[in-house]
Amino acid sequence: MGNMKNILLLGVAFIIVGGAVWLLMAKAPSASDTEGLGFNPPNSAEGAPSGSIHNLPVPAGVAAVRTLAAKEAGVSEDKVLILTAYEKEWPDGCLGLAREGEFCTQAIVPGYEVTVQVRGEEHVYRSSANGLSVRKQQ
Repeated sequence: MGNMKNILLLGVAFIIVGGAVWLLMAKAPSASDTEGLGFNPPNSAEGAPSGSIHNLPVPAGVAAVRTLAAKEAGVSEDKVLILTAYEKEWPDGCLGLAREGEFCTQAIVPGYEVTVQVRGEEHVYRSSANGLSVRKQQ
């Protein structure tokens, strides 16, 4: 009877260890696995390689830059690749890019300096954190 109990316990332990190994080895779905399944989360560049940081959601200020860059280039937003997005504090409401004769609010404005690539060309934009103000650097 004691021998049978040991064999039963060994069998149960084997099943538990095997199940744990199977769970650890299971592969999480990648972007290519979810294509065609109707699962398409918004991100900074639909054509970016899977696992790329470009597949992460973006802040409002960065999304506003993508929208403006796409509009200026006459392409859809998924054709705009966000290369960099650095948090910045701009010296005024014109994001430090006042035009001649333009008056800007004199307050520090938190935002982003965003470099995008559209049609093989790189462009640098400045935005407020909330995306309500966006300007292209010349």
